[in-house]
Amino acid sequence: MQFINNVLGIKDPIHKQKIALKAMDVVLFGPPKDNVTHLKDLVLITLLLGTLIGFWYAYNQNKSSSQHLKRMMRDMESLQKAETALEDLQKELEKAKQEQEYVTTEKANLEKQLQEQQIKDENSLILKSSYSDLEKISQLKNEVEMLRNELARAEGELDDRCWTPPHGLQQWLQLTHEIENKSYIKKKLSAEKQLQQAREACEKLRKKRSSLVGAFVSTHGKSIDDVDRSIVEARTSLNEVTQELAERVHRWKQIETLCGFNIINNNGLSHLENILYRNVANGRNFSLRGRMSSQDDLEDDSSQYSVCVGPGKGRDDESIG
Repeated sequence: MQFINNVLGIKDPIHKQKIALKAMDVVLFGPPKDNVTHLKDLVLITLLLGTLIGFWYAYNQNKSSSQHLKRMMRDMESLQKAETALEDLQKELEKAKQEQEYVTTEKANLEKQLQEQQIKDENSLILKSSYSDLEKISQLKNEVEMLRNELARAEGELDDRCWTPPHGLQQWLQLTHEIENKSYIKKKLSAEKQLQQAREACEKLRKKRSSLVGAFVSTHGKSIDDVDRSIVEARTSLNEVTQELAERVHRWKQIETLCGFNIINNNGLSHLENILYRNVANGRNFSLRGRMSSQDDLEDDSSQYSVCVGPGKGRDDESIG
């Protein structure tokens, strides 16, 4: 104990007890066995390396973040400078705009003053102009009016040239032409009948006058006047039909020229009626009624001609008897 106290300098009783226990353990059980394992050393070294790597990674991250922060600060400074420059440019632009508005206002005022001055000068010139100048102005006005009229006429002609006929007009005009042609044929047949009757009456009168009694009766009777009147009427009807034919041909040719399609040459009345009255209720009956009425008119005319011829024959027979 003195060795421990004096030489080793251990004065703590707890430490002394521990040393005593260790010495007793060595005396009783012998020295400790050498069971040294390197697992703890490996774990310790691994932890040390992990700690070093962690510190190195944290250092690099701190360094990169500081660099990124510095770069961001530089960008912020450049952005601030750009914003300041933009504000300066906007101020300069506003100033230039104000100056431009001022210049525009001054220019408008000057133009207004100039126009007023020109108006005053024109008024003074008008007041000082002579009678010849007034004549020139009136002549120019007349020329302008003539040019306007010519322009209006040219525009009207251009509109007429650009006119296009509506759809279906050709077929309706062809139908109208065929109906007029039908009426013309009716008048032509009537005129030919009158002419034939006049020829027959003239031939009968010539035969009557070949005999002595017939010549005496025909000279004092009314048969000569009737024959002359029938000849004049037949000639008049024939002339009217001829004039109507010439007028119709000229008129329909002009219509064809203006419309730009064929009217005279068509597929016939029945074909046109079938096409045009196809979608109309009772259209076919309408066309048939029109034909029947035309036939009735022809029959009435023929009956009238027969009646007119009948009395003439009776008078001729009586005169012959």
